[in-house]
This record gives sequence, C-alpha cells and structure tokens, in this order.
Amino acid sequence: MMLTHARWGRHNLCHSHHADILWRFIMPGVMTVLIVATADPSAFADSKASGLEGSWRVTITGGTGTPPLPTWYQALVTFGQDGGLVATITDPLLQTGHGAWGKKGKQTFAVTILLFQFGPDGSFLGTLKARATLELNDKADTFSSDDYQFEFFDPNGNPTGFVGIGAAHGTRVKVEPLP
Repeated sequence: MMLTHARWGRHNLCHSHHADILWRFIMPGVMTVLIVATADPSAFADSKASGLEGSWRVTITGGTGTPPLPTWYQALVTFGQDGGLVATITDPLLQTGHGAWGKKGKQTFAVTILLFQFGPDGSFLGTLKARATLELNDKADTFSSDDYQFEFFDPNGNPTGFVGIGAAHGTRVKVEPLP
C-alpha cells in the first residue's frame, strides 16, 4: 500500500510541475501567437511597406545577351532587414540564391544575388551573379529595374564571358487574411 501511495504522490507532483510549466511558459506563448494571428494585417503591412523588406514576386525579361526566357520565368525574393536576401527562381537548373541589398537613395536600392547552376545530369556548372538597381514606387508595393545584369562564373569562380542584361519588375507579396 505504501508503494502505491508513494507512486501516486510522485505522479501528482510531476503532474503539478508540468501544469505549472504549461501555465507559466506555454500558454502565454500560445496567447501571443493567437493575438498576433488575429490582429489586423494592415497594421503589420503599414510598418513594413516603407522599404524593400519583405517578400516580392519578380518577373524578369531578357535583353542583349540574355537567352530567350519562357513566359513563366519569375522569382520569389525575400529582403531581410539586415541587408540579406533569399531568391528562388523558376529555373530548375538554378538553386535558391542568396545575396545582399543596400539603399542607394530615397527609393533606390542596389541588389546582388548569387545562384548555383547545375546541368541536367546534376553536375555543378558554376555560379550566376545577378545585380540590379531597384526603383521602388511611392506606395512601396512595386519596383522596377531596367539595368538587371547577370554574369556567369565557372566552378572555379572564373568569369566565363557569358553576360547579359534585362529588366526586372517586382510586386510586393501582401497579407491575404482568411475570411
């Protein structure tokens, strides 16, 4: 009888400790998530919309030196507050790109992205470096670039001479709350 009671007492103590953790740490976190998730999304959008920070859908059109691009060719680019960026392009031979961005003027930003390129057989072909100057509109919901430039480097980092220019146009990804 003593053993059963001792086990039951330890279980209650353990259960009490878990309940304390639940109410002191986990529940405030859950409540914070619920409050943030149900808040008016425009409150968040307005605070971010003044700069380039955030995610964008980008279309890229070719120019001199650029091979013909399919109509579905585009990218998703996320600009972080720290000046870093991540880009995913709809080209199956290019891996997710990483890069940096910085402010040049009131609504003007310089961008550099590096993307690894692979052949259809999976062999590493080299690195594609894309650079552009982005002009943000007054509403901070679109940008354009007429000086998009890219250069290709072999697996050892040497320029291959394959370069091209084009244009890029971006539209900010906005919060679309569920009804």
